[in-house]
Amino acid sequence: MRDLTELVEIKRRAERELLAKGNVRGVGVGYKKVGGRVTPELAIVVLVTRKIRPLEDVHPKDRVPPEIEGVRTDVVEVGLVRVPPPEEGGRRGRMRPAPGGCSIGHVRATAGTLGCLVRRGSERLILSNNHVLAATNLGAKGDYILQPGPADGGRVPEDGIAELSDYVRIDFGGENKVDAALARPFSPDLVAAEILEVGEPTGLKEPELGAEVVKSGRTTGLTRGTVDVVAATVEVLYGLERVRFVDQCVVAVPGFSAGGDSGAVVLLPESKRAVGLLFAGSEEATIFTPMGTVLGELRVEL
Repeated sequence: MRDLTELVEIKRRAERELLAKGNVRGVGVGYKKVGGRVTPELAIVVLVTRKIRPLEDVHPKDRVPPEIEGVRTDVVEVGLVRVPPPEEGGRRGRMRPAPGGCSIGHVRATAGTLGCLVRRGSERLILSNNHVLAATNLGAKGDYILQPGPADGGRVPEDGIAELSDYVRIDFGGENKVDAALARPFSPDLVAAEILEVGEPTGLKEPELGAEVVKSGRTTGLTRGTVDVVAATVEVLYGLERVRFVDQCVVAVPGFSAGGDSGAVVLLPESKRAVGLLFAGSEEATIFTPMGTVLGELRVEL
């Protein structure tokens, strides 16, 4: 039986052709589902906006082949994958000290989720997404970060909690690994190391297929799901622009996240080890980046 490493290489060889097909929004590796049940068979998972039936209604050039290099494919409907605006409800209030899982945002953004605290040298910094803390590349170091975020009533100066410290720019014309940014709290006592309903992260773990995970976000609070796809190349909508991300993970569980949960940390429920940073999704699925990649790109540690 072929292992995960071999399937990832096959996926990489095939993804350019697959992503060129109409309706395809991503390609990764996961366990094949048959009749809604997960099997032990590894497959090339093709993420589509919607499944079109019957197959005869799909143009021949846009049909996903049943197998690639002897590996079976699995077509998974994920809807419109995007960076959505924050939805109503959830944890929209002011919290001091501010924990992971609460509302936060750049003064020119809307609102997302405070992920967790990380370290760079002796500094403790807030981790979240670029589009949450840096207004999708528009922010400058020193800009006000509000808790709650502006969409949740945060105002300058009374709700200022931090200043933008650093971020990885999103490349709208190329490939991206992360949507991530850091903010420096104005005072250490303004933030807490705990994540709401989870506790303090205990360390780092590489996401594994089939692993049960949780996240605590501004909009939907504490939710549970499983890592259904790894090593995924996914095209995500930022407004009207399609942006490509590589080596991502997918939780194909409706309701795992919603608009405003961007920036939430994805963790293993028992050990509380962090496996990823959530940044995009749809009604059917959630996209997160492996936490090791995020920490490496920002040069920080938990």
